[in-house]
Parts: sequence; structure tokens; C-alpha cells
Amino acid sequence: MNLDFYHSWLYRHLINTEWFMWVIVYVVLGINILLPLIVWYAMRGKEILRSYLKHKKQQH
Repeated sequence: MNLDFYHSWLYRHLINTEWFMWVIVYVVLGINILLPLIVWYAMRGKEILRSYLKHKKQQH
């Protein structure tokens, strides 16, 4: 049994399409933009935002 992936339905109608490539590009771009923000929030952002909101609440 010889499986020729490049002639399969999956490759011809999904993976090798322009819209699928653009989806991959936008997903990778979105991850590259959002992941540093998520990591920052998980490591330091919680306490910084908490102290900022506490300080802001005291001013009013």
C-alpha cells in the first residue's frame, strides 16, 4: 500500500489552499503577540494590576 499524501483529498482540498495558509499565518501572528502578555500577566501582572486598582480606589 503506497500512500501518496500530496494526492490525498486532505492535502489538495484543505492544507494546500490559500485560505488555510492565511489562517496559519494569522494564528501564529496572534500567538506571538498575545503570549508575552499572557506570560507577563501570569508572572507579575496580577500583583501590579492589583496594587494599581487599590491605589486608584483610594484616590476616589
